[in-house]
Amino acid sequence: MIKKEETRFKKISILCILIIFSAFIVGIASYLYGNGFGDIVRICSITIVSSAILGFSLVQSYLHKSLHNDNHVSFVRLVIIVLTGLVLGCSLPVISYSIWIFPVMALAFSLFSNSATGIIAYTEVFSIYVYFSLTDISEFLIYLLCGAMFVVLFEKVEENGKTGIPIFISISIYSVIVFEDIVFGDSVKFNIESIFIAIVYVFITLIFVFIVLRLFFVIGIDKDKDRYLVINDVEYELLSEYKEKDKQLYFNAIHTAYFAEKTARLLHMDVDAAKTGGYYHKIIVEECKQQNKSLEEMCKQYKFPQKSVKLLQEINYKSQPLRMKESVVVYLADSVVSSIAYLINKDKENNENKTENIDFSKLATAIIKRKIDSGVLNKSEISFADLIKINKIYTGEKTYYDFLRRE
Repeated sequence: MIKKEETRFKKISILCILIIFSAFIVGIASYLYGNGFGDIVRICSITIVSSAILGFSLVQSYLHKSLHNDNHVSFVRLVIIVLTGLVLGCSLPVISYSIWIFPVMALAFSLFSNSATGIIAYTEVFSIYVYFSLTDISEFLIYLLCGAMFVVLFEKVEENGKTGIPIFISISIYSVIVFEDIVFGDSVKFNIESIFIAIVYVFITLIFVFIVLRLFFVIGIDKDKDRYLVINDVEYELLSEYKEKDKQLYFNAIHTAYFAEKTARLLHMDVDAAKTGGYYHKIIVEECKQQNKSLEEMCKQYKFPQKSVKLLQEINYKSQPLRMKESVVVYLADSVVSSIAYLINKDKENNENKTENIDFSKLATAIIKRKIDSGVLNKSEISFADLIKINKIYTGEKTYYDFLRRE
């Protein structure tokens, strides 16, 4: 089930709640720690400013569509996580050596927003902890950078779903930091007990990392995977009805999806999003005309995942340049398929057989070169190395081109 997106008014209200409750939580904690009125006002003012900056970053990321996964749908879950982090930041200073838990918070903040917003949230929460715990400045800097490391290493986990290498690198570096801090710190003597404590902290952190990642995948990624399985089925209503309704459009969808899926898989891109783009890049436009709805309304009606919506927008809106690699893959696949289909259909109409003498692999590479030279891919994330590999894919598809000739 896809969660209904919060209204603009609701989003603003949630951000106001974030600012108010953040100041309230920190103010109460400051009072309980025995701070004077001036100190309470000062720390509350800093909290209000940092929460406002966090809210601004969240709104800006929302407007620029740079939030991870479906985080644009709901601000409330990030706000809940940040407020929970603030409660921990205010309460954990009473526990000896509780600083180890904070880098995992950075991971949670970033996954449920984006990297920039996550780092801002982490800096706010961690700074509150440091203020109340009187943490040494060197320790503050080490764990601040450690949190940033978690954010950076897991930045692309939404796109590729691979967590093994980021977990290994982050936990390895984190282990060195924890062991150095606990086992070789000035306040703790080197002994078996300190080593055991460090191992326990690292192990618990690893468990928390798994929990945060699993929660992220359950809320967003896995849900999209299930939806992709439905809409990328050739028997899905929106696709299958065009088998009789418009055969030319249907076969364009099938062949474009074939090339897009194969290319995305070999180049380690988002295969599901590319396949969806291949199937629906033209069908969704036709449906918009027939139902007199916008592309966004049609995608919402058929519950398309957010990444596929962005891809379809880039493909169909001239005002939006091609940016995602998957968009480029679909665009090139459609260009090749449409050109080949045009030549084959022209042959059939004129009762000729000119396509038998055409080398479609050379035609495909010529089309790709023309698109590159046109500058349409200049703002995309596609690399020159990717384009070389794409050329090789289309050059090696001679069997499939023979299949198209005889279709």
